[in-house]
Amino acid sequence: MTTPWLDHVALATDDLDRAAAVYRRLGFNLTPRSSHSGDDGPWGTGNHCAMFRDGYFELIGITDPALYHDHLKAALARYTGLHLIALGTDDSQNAYDEAVSRGVAIDEPYGIARQVPHGDSAREGRFHITQVDPAWFPEADFFFCQHHTPDVLWQADLLDHPNGVTGLAGVTLVASDPEATARRVAAVSGVTGTESEDGHRFVLARGTIDVVAAEGLGRPFAGIVPPVLPWVVAVTFTVADPQAIEERASSQGIKTEAAGGGIWIGPDDADGALLVFRT
Repeated sequence: MTTPWLDHVALATDDLDRAAAVYRRLGFNLTPRSSHSGDDGPWGTGNHCAMFRDGYFELIGITDPALYHDHLKAALARYTGLHLIALGTDDSQNAYDEAVSRGVAIDEPYGIARQVPHGDSAREGRFHITQVDPAWFPEADFFFCQHHTPDVLWQADLLDHPNGVTGLAGVTLVASDPEATARRVAAVSGVTGTESEDGHRFVLARGTIDVVAAEGLGRPFAGIVPPVLPWVVAVTFTVADPQAIEERASSQGIKTEAAGGGIWIGPDDADGALLVFRT
């Protein structure tokens, strides 16, 4: 078995322009907008991405209401914020076979593509997605992602960010039954989690997934109350200097809080996501 890694995390927004403005204000170097499609044609969704040397962060929204897929509408009906968690794999078929062997309800791999701005033109980014059944895992839009054209996404001029973020480090879910959620995360990832006072942590080949109970959320994130359960509450980034993030946020009138050697910014200032920055 090959241990997967945290490939990307995505925030679903009801206004891509607004979300992009928020994240540029926070110091992320975002890609120009691109659009998704599959074997069934255009999907009516688009994105902006913050690309890092390790993983990436995606803003995704509906760009054509006549074409969009219902799963994003259902996510946005629950809340604007973090919804998509993608585990990286080099072999989508093997990831599917192993997940099935562990009792995961999961779809067979399927291909998608998007036109990615590249210099003065665009190139096609191609992927295979292996989607976990949302009825089996309602906490997030959870899937495996195999990149066939990584050079199209990870362009050198996109990897440096004014806020000093260097990588995607983790994602945190809040669940009403964290033990049950943790068992299903273990089944999907093939990773045995470790238990602590605040919940369960899964250390992937790169990055982590944390599962916590609502009552434990206040220990690391004072004052944060889940709007619904389950909820993908936080995404964690590595950063060269947390102080630089704090200074940038302060210059924009954005409040930061200390957390375990790093800092965090609350959902009200980040289009529904709690952002954690640490070295």
